[in-house]
Amino acid sequence: MKNQSSLISIIIPIYNVEVYLANCLTSVKNQTYKHFEAILVNDGATDSSAEIATEFVQEDSRFRLIHQENKGLSGARNTGLKEAKGDFVFYLDSDDVLVNNALELLIHAAVKYDADVVQGNFYYDYPDYLLLNKQQKEEVVVYNSEEAMWALLEHKTVLNFAWGKLIRRNLAQKHTFPEGKYYEDTFWKHKIIHEAKIYVALKQPVLFYLQRESAISGAFSIRNLDQLEGELQRLKFIKKYYPKKFEDQALKLLNQKIIHHYSLLPNLDQENQQIYRNRLETIEETLELRKKFPKSSKGLFRKMNRFTQRVKDRIFGSNDWHRIAK
Repeated sequence: MKNQSSLISIIIPIYNVEVYLANCLTSVKNQTYKHFEAILVNDGATDSSAEIATEFVQEDSRFRLIHQENKGLSGARNTGLKEAKGDFVFYLDSDDVLVNNALELLIHAAVKYDADVVQGNFYYDYPDYLLLNKQQKEEVVVYNSEEAMWALLEHKTVLNFAWGKLIRRNLAQKHTFPEGKYYEDTFWKHKIIHEAKIYVALKQPVLFYLQRESAISGAFSIRNLDQLEGELQRLKFIKKYYPKKFEDQALKLLNQKIIHHYSLLPNLDQENQQIYRNRLETIEETLELRKKFPKSSKGLFRKMNRFTQRVKDRIFGSNDWHRIAK
């Protein structure tokens, strides 16, 4: 498969993103790799997003626009996936922006390593600065499926995000996203990795991941329970198909997530706090997490923001991240 002969299907869900959409689509249009189709899914937008998308469709035959009633991010991605004709699929959120040679970098690696998945690095795009993820030291890392799964459970080089990576279409179309769920990637990513014989991670960034105000302030709601449900499903999957050390690592991650969620409970109203707390306690009791992680769980979840502060210190103080002025 030669680089320029590989068609890439870029799937872009669109819902009320009129402020960001033109920049996103312009970054697609200006790619140095030209052989792509951009499938724009208007997911019932009520602002001018559809009109902006239509302008690109009229100007460039590589862009297609599909209209549907609102189904959410997962539903829009699934619609685009059904229409995809490329050798590879690339999910792109409509408020993010691609580096000019993003597709070229990714397809070159896909062809060179005969990869099923190729992920690029990214910037966290804050209003006044960028944060470059520098956790991957090597320019290229080539994983088999088991190695990639371990990297996912380490939560460093391989993350749950659907965006920022090429996925062979026949693999992508086997695993759609759960509709009506928040954190849909958590239900999905481990299944993709499990079937990817070769998973490649690039150090070079390919995308600017926009951080809106809700992301910056750490928005938290009762729907964050979906994230825990996704991790529980992943744990069950890991237990079925992988060695015991993978299960132990997945449990460790889940325990850390629960501690984090305890610290965020004050952001909920009293009724939802109790619902959420009951669910956290049920998970802890069922999986015996306090017994398995006595030091991390004993009393720690009662101290608000302690875990959150550690996360912030890691992001803003660690040498693994590089802050860049915009």
